Amino acid sequence: MRDYGKVYTAFWSNEDMRAMSEDARMLALYLMTCPHGNMLGCFRLPNAYAAEDLKWDIERVSKGFDELFENGFSYRCQRTFWVFIRKYLQWNQFENPNVGKAAGKLFDSLSAPHQIKALLINALREFSPSFPRAKMDAFDELSIPFENPFGTISKTVVVAVAVTKPEPEQEQTHVERRGASPDRDVVQEIFAYWQKTMEAPRAQLDDKRVKVIKAALKHYEPRQVCEAILGCSRSAWHMGQNDRGQKYNGLNLILRSADYIDKFIEMASKQTNGPETIEERNARILAEWIAGDATVTPDVIDVEMEEVTDEA
Repeated sequence: MRDYGKVYTAFWSNEDMRAMSEDARMLALYLMTCPHGNMLGCFRLPNAYAAEDLKWDIERVSKGFDELFENGFSYRCQRTFWVFIRKYLQWNQFENPNVGKAAGKLFDSLSAPHQIKALLINALREFSPSFPRAKMDAFDELSIPFENPFGTISKTVVVAVAVTKPEPEQEQTHVERRGASPDRDVVQEIFAYWQKTMEAPRAQLDDKRVKVIKAALKHYEPRQVCEAILGCSRSAWHMGQNDRGQKYNGLNLILRSADYIDKFIEMASKQTNGPETIEERNARILAEWIAGDATVTPDVIDVEMEEVTDEA
């Protein structure tokens, strides 16, 4: 996590910025200074993180990203949530060769999609002469042609670049899709959702948690797994209001078996009383994932009495 982000005062007088909506300007400022950023202006930022920091709902965050893309300020992969700020390296050039070397090590550690890293390499080549040239050449050798999303303002390009659409003949039944092998990005997104929902930011995605999430994804859609997490979070008993004062909200409990998952999903299908808070709305939208309706009320299911909280 970085300690600060640099923004020039010209940010407020720039014609492109002044032409944007208030939300887009605020989101742009947030991207330049948020704690999730780095010296390359290329970092992963799930909707939930931005929504929590800005106290916005998910739809508001998504609309802001759409406008920033249309205006050429930033690009974000809709599948993996990696962000690239187009002119970040122009505004934050490396001070000396040692910083360039540090940037090279950071570049190697990025798990961003190839298209994102290709955009970053182009920016490094243009604005960062102290970045290790060998790394650029090595990346170029592995590169494949792709359409630069900033070459047009069409939102269609974002989908085309960031999301691989299956061919019609690859369509499967609902049961077959459930049995598909989940990729690492889905597992990470579900874990990030659990972290936010259960307020466990220090928890780590270890092999045990990866295993339990993947096991659940063999039989349930990602949105259903999130619905089960949401159902648990709205159970006062599981969240610590019990005779032991102990939380029973760990992933190893929520996803322990089909019976547990089904019961927690059932909790997440019930209506809640009173208006939703921003946090509740964000949790519901993330749990829906693709589609559905998952507003809930607290409830309790039978559990074995053991320590299951996943907070690190």
